[in-house]
Amino acid sequence: MSERANGRGTGPATGLRTGIYDLGYRSYEGARLGRAYAVFSLFSYTLRAIFGLGRSVMSKVFPIGLAIIALVPALVQLAVAAIAPEEFEFAKPENYFGFVSIVLALFCAVSAPEVIGRDQRHHTLALYFSRSLSRNDYVTAKLAALGGAIFAVLVTPQVLLLTGNAVATDEIVDYLTGNLDLVPPILGSAFLVATMMSSVSLAIACQTPRRAWSTGAVIAFFVIATALGAILQETISGDNGGYALLLSPFALLEGTVNWIFGATPEAGSTLARADLNGAYYFSAAIGYSVVALGVLYRRFQKLAV
Repeated sequence: MSERANGRGTGPATGLRTGIYDLGYRSYEGARLGRAYAVFSLFSYTLRAIFGLGRSVMSKVFPIGLAIIALVPALVQLAVAAIAPEEFEFAKPENYFGFVSIVLALFCAVSAPEVIGRDQRHHTLALYFSRSLSRNDYVTAKLAALGGAIFAVLVTPQVLLLTGNAVATDEIVDYLTGNLDLVPPILGSAFLVATMMSSVSLAIACQTPRRAWSTGAVIAFFVIATALGAILQETISGDNGGYALLLSPFALLEGTVNWIFGATPEAGSTLARADLNGAYYFSAAIGYSVVALGVLYRRFQKLAV
């Protein structure tokens, strides 16, 4: 130590010890849980973030509020069933998507930018990709989280509706046994709806980290595509006008749900006027999903972090 540093006029500082100290990080000696655990952790974290769990109250208002709104048709049906004859059904499983389609679109518009854009805005993608997660793993976890949230929002009221109607009858077990065949269509249709809506929403939202822009873009897609399909159906002459509904995400999903349940569209509806085989709607929904997934995965393969 210098004379000035030790505060004395002459002589070295006394009582000081010198040496070389290793201040580096210690090696991790715990269990390495691996890639699958990292993917599941990202999935569970994202799923909680979608509903604002562990965050401020304002983060919970829109997603949880929309999920509650999706329950309203089921609650109305249960209330009506309590005072009306058993034969009257306000909401059926095969037409439940028609009641909540707009709610699900708003849910996607609110959630997709949070799911896929937050890490881009805060520049945390490099931290994810520096570990065992690959880019495809990251996208898969995010997609599964949003799809799982949409699936839960759509299935929960239908399960409530089924169990509520069973409780309202005198023979609960007989009712559930007699309607057990509704469970596979409910789960299958909800899975397809969740897959298409989540993949399309994320493919749009991942194009920009700006939340307002991606939210507006998701809403614009559902509104413009639906309006375009309806306009073309009316303007194209002959039987070919019905094929224009395949451009509308709401119409093709509703047609797919009807096809899975084996139900007939209501007389006078756009689906009834189109008079298309349900397989066309199903194929279009698969096509939408495949294209959206291709855009989504390619975007993150090319994205610089």
